[in-house]
Amino acid sequence: MRGIESHAVLPDANADEAARENFCRDLSIRLEAGLRPRLRRIYEEQVGPDLRKSGKEPGFREIAKAMRHVPLNKYWYRIRTDNQDRMYRVTGDLIDRQLETLAAKARATPKNLGSLTIDPAFKMPAYLTEIDIHRKPGGYHTEYIEDDVASGAQYERTISVHNMGSQGPRNDDPGHSIADWIKQKFPALKPKRILDLGCTIGNNTLPYAQAFPDSEVHGIDCSAPCLRYAHARANALGVDVHFHQMSAEKTSFPDGHFDLVVSRILLHETSRAAIPNIFRECYRLLAPGGVMLHCDAPQFDEFDAYQASLRDWDANCNNEPFMLTVYTLPLEEMYADAGFDRSKTFRDYAPSRFFRAHNTDPNATRSGGRYFFTGAAK
Repeated sequence: MRGIESHAVLPDANADEAARENFCRDLSIRLEAGLRPRLRRIYEEQVGPDLRKSGKEPGFREIAKAMRHVPLNKYWYRIRTDNQDRMYRVTGDLIDRQLETLAAKARATPKNLGSLTIDPAFKMPAYLTEIDIHRKPGGYHTEYIEDDVASGAQYERTISVHNMGSQGPRNDDPGHSIADWIKQKFPALKPKRILDLGCTIGNNTLPYAQAFPDSEVHGIDCSAPCLRYAHARANALGVDVHFHQMSAEKTSFPDGHFDLVVSRILLHETSRAAIPNIFRECYRLLAPGGVMLHCDAPQFDEFDAYQASLRDWDANCNNEPFMLTVYTLPLEEMYADAGFDRSKTFRDYAPSRFFRAHNTDPNATRSGGRYFFTGAAK
């Protein structure tokens, strides 16, 4: 596929499959950069004024409900949903035809770097099993064969489509960009150990090992297929990372074991009950002077109600029901409740390294050329 870097365990795509992937990606770009701005104009010129006749400024839920009746918005919802399903059919077909081959490739990849620990007694959290997150059939945890890596392999191909190639050929731009920010803002931080929560295939874990080469880097995730793929992928790319099957709510690492704990798009995939547990676990795991950082989509207080209303599709059509809650939570206060000093909490945006290097148009992607995060120092 155009834009994705090949390596020893990346699933192959024939010409027809690559063309179908490119169609999905190009349609995503068209929906994001071509159609979505027109919806904003409709809101500002028609829907917004009608909602304000009550004398109150509408909230994001009111806006989303009203916009669902706009014909062009209905079309946008329908086409984007169809395209999401199409993306999984396309990548699912190419994964299915090489399912055994991919598992064999992962087994055959030399494992000289890092380690892999799968817990046969691991209990999957309900928030991952009750729905197929992102509309992916079977979610990211389902196993079909022995030593399965299918979900990890499919994730690597679909993330390139979903992010429209905006996160670089290894889909690792968020990790590199956040690591750059950390080194700039915390120059005295020389982490001995780093932990990435919800690492999936390690695409944003490996950059920390590269940015802090003297650190011991660990990634945890609930999905065994993703972790097997992550370990094989890391070795194929020559990066030393240790992968473990664990929940971010409760790990088996000792107190104060890490100097840096990070996550990327983890929080919105969990639940209201899980979030405080994750923050308390981060506090327990950090050594004094350590840093916790969670990178996700921006909190709703970062922009206006119309922009917040755009998450309605994700929550109601893309099986991400926690989105409309997590982005309204007072994260900094929750960090304080978990034990962090409120004065040592922070939020910011890290400019995209990939965008700077390639002069990419931020309006053509969902990240806008930067990555939002919140966090705290211990």
